[in-house]
Amino acid sequence: MQRNRLLPTIMTQYLKVAPSLARFVFYFRSILTGSAAREAQAQAFVVAPFNFSIQNGAYTLASTNEKALTEVKTEILPQTFMQKPDPNLFLLYAQPSGILLFKSRNLKDSANVAGKLTSPSMVVVDTIFHNQVYVQKSANGEDYSFDICYSLLIDGKRYYTDFRPHDFAAFRYPLVHHKQLFMLASQDTGHDMYADKGYPEHFHIAVFDMQNGGIKTRFVSEELPFRYGNEFLDDSDNVIKSEYKAEDQTFRIEIKGLSETYKGVWDGKDLKHLK
Repeated sequence: MQRNRLLPTIMTQYLKVAPSLARFVFYFRSILTGSAAREAQAQAFVVAPFNFSIQNGAYTLASTNEKALTEVKTEILPQTFMQKPDPNLFLLYAQPSGILLFKSRNLKDSANVAGKLTSPSMVVVDTIFHNQVYVQKSANGEDYSFDICYSLLIDGKRYYTDFRPHDFAAFRYPLVHHKQLFMLASQDTGHDMYADKGYPEHFHIAVFDMQNGGIKTRFVSEELPFRYGNEFLDDSDNVIKSEYKAEDQTFRIEIKGLSETYKGVWDGKDLKHLK
């Protein structure tokens, strides 16, 4: 199932509004699908997506090692501006104590630690290395864990991590009157041995200012108080509803999950959760 069809649909709707809005939308769509997209096509995005050589045991994330996080003093500044938004743009949302970023794929060697990231950052993920699947018996049956390494760029510098980034595939909406881009970020938590296939959770809302062809981070929410619970988050499933109200220039979003629904409103400055 393709999960990034929503952007063209939104653009088509906007093109019907007014010539000035149409020019804005064409400009926005161009920066996401122009030269950056052509460059990304030359990169290997996934290495060994399904590793069925399952081993007993459990994988422990190297990037959240509390002892190493305490000892590492070098902080990596988050990327908050991107001149040419890349199609492989992700959000790396660090836990409160931070996450470790490494110089190479050898994440078990403390000498390879580049530093720690403590704030949300734009990243470009160009390669995902699916190294190993682990399974451990539990009272619930079988619990799977995954040794996956992400190769990513922050301000053009390469790092490696096994902390899963959030993708923006589910929803992005240009707020023309605010000159902002409203995006929904989530992690594909997967199921069984499929490490990052479906079941998106851990949602954040990110809003970016449009600046001369680039985007600058304005706001990134805490994790939304919401559990989705469904296998896919796709425009064809009709689970996301949004409305822009011109009279007060607010944007409302509703995400209907399996048993929970999230509702929120953005006024250009603040996000409010609705009951």
